Amino acid sequence: MTETHTTIKVVRDEDLEKHIGKDICFDLVALDKVKSFCVSKVITFNHFKKKLATMFGIPAQFQRFWVFAWRQNKTFRPSRPLTYIEESRSLTVGINEEFELESEAGLILFLEVERGLDLCPVPLLYLEKNDILLFFKVYDFEKETLRYVGRLFVKSRSKPSDILARLNEMAGFDPDQEIELYEEISFKPNVMCEPVDKKLTFKANELENGDIICFQKSSAMDNEKHFPFPDVPSYLQFVHIYELPISSFSQRIRRSKIMGEQTKIVIAEEPNVHRNTAAQYSEVDIETIKDQSSSKSNNSKFIIVDSEEVDALIEDDVIDVIDKVLSEEITISLPSQHSSLGQEARKLDPNLPQQLLQELRDIAFKEDLVEKFKEGCSQKVNFNFTAIKERIDANADAFTSWQLEHVNVIVNLLNKIVSMFDKLENLKKERVTAKKCTDEDNQELKRKRQKILTSKISLTNKQTELKSLDAEIADLKDKLEKLQGYRVKMVEIQDQEKGNITSFNKEVKSIIYRLADDKMKLKSVESNILEAQTELESHKKVYKTFRTIPPF
Repeated sequence: MTETHTTIKVVRDEDLEKHIGKDICFDLVALDKVKSFCVSKVITFNHFKKKLATMFGIPAQFQRFWVFAWRQNKTFRPSRPLTYIEESRSLTVGINEEFELESEAGLILFLEVERGLDLCPVPLLYLEKNDILLFFKVYDFEKETLRYVGRLFVKSRSKPSDILARLNEMAGFDPDQEIELYEEISFKPNVMCEPVDKKLTFKANELENGDIICFQKSSAMDNEKHFPFPDVPSYLQFVHIYELPISSFSQRIRRSKIMGEQTKIVIAEEPNVHRNTAAQYSEVDIETIKDQSSSKSNNSKFIIVDSEEVDALIEDDVIDVIDKVLSEEITISLPSQHSSLGQEARKLDPNLPQQLLQELRDIAFKEDLVEKFKEGCSQKVNFNFTAIKERIDANADAFTSWQLEHVNVIVNLLNKIVSMFDKLENLKKERVTAKKCTDEDNQELKRKRQKILTSKISLTNKQTELKSLDAEIADLKDKLEKLQGYRVKMVEIQDQEKGNITSFNKEVKSIIYRLADDKMKLKSVESNILEAQTELESHKKVYKTFRTIPPF
């Protein structure tokens, strides 16, 4: 990792659910299987949250991150949530070194997300100072399995007895189921798993953020007789000592070998294990042990299977089953309703058993039925083995149990072969029908192809026309630019003329006002002239009088 980038590993509830009980048994998560991010130290942690929101579909405001920290007992648990200040800083500032797993590993964080009934993210719970984050696992001592069931916030002053109903709900138990609680403290170098006192507070039980509580149904006193590991501590101790895989089936087989049980292992349908995996376990996990009470003196290994397992083995590889049956590597354990070899047989033709077996042998093995079926000669094959089987059943007392068991296997095998080839014929018919449909689809595809080619030619022509139109548009744009230039000039001239008109209007208005004043003055002058003329006429009359008759 360069100095400009850092690694951030984000642990989610999905990781805990996926890893606990499958990849790991102790602690919370397999860190090497957690999603990692190479992040630039320049960005802030809030920016990183936005990226996670896009990737995980969880809005940033619904995310809360807890920092993993080492403890003195060598466990690695979520310790505290990131603060708002830390989230607002760039990753260059970093977080306290005590929370880093290794300098190369970068930062390990647990992403807390709360979900509603519809499993969509909802606002986070407000954390108070006395809130404690606890993780819970449930142990099933009957199946010898351990799984993660969730996490809870509890008050330090509250008691485990306050959350028992909630734990039963998380585990799928009855609401009033009595349960026992244990704290998973550490597993290196030794397992430490101590009971939790349900009557004391969580604080008195010395529980803190990141602690793991394992719980189980309360076991009866005699469970030790029926279950090798009746409680969580004994189971964790066993897994730790022998470092066993998590699979309960493998654990039982390994435990039987460790405890030195001398027994034949009967391959039966294991609970929660698919039937087809039985053949795999027979070769990998199961070593059959010679029964000390058996009358067989050879030391060869053999496998005992029941009637139900025969079907699974035949479906897996019929030829291999035939070879193993003939070589007695597989012994069929079937419930016999007939008398055993030690019983007195009815008086029959002593050659009848061998005759019936020979007839069945001729039908089954004289010619290779599988090859005949492959060659398409099914109609020429004699399938009258059912009638022979009925005759053998009718005279079962004349046969040994071993012979009857193998007759059942061979008849069942032949029925399976016939059924499989009938199925093959039906599949061939389906293939013909499918081929016909395929041919029709191919023809339709060719027609569509021709239409696509025609559309492409039309598209090319339209593209040519479009280019021509684009050229015309370019010319028109040039003309438009020139016209717009002329228009700008006209607008300028128009604005000038408008200004002139406005100025002229003002001048006209001023002239009109002056004209009104002048008219008023003119009227006044005209009035004065009339008065002066009147007065002049008066003076003229006086003058004429004085002129006619001078006063002196």
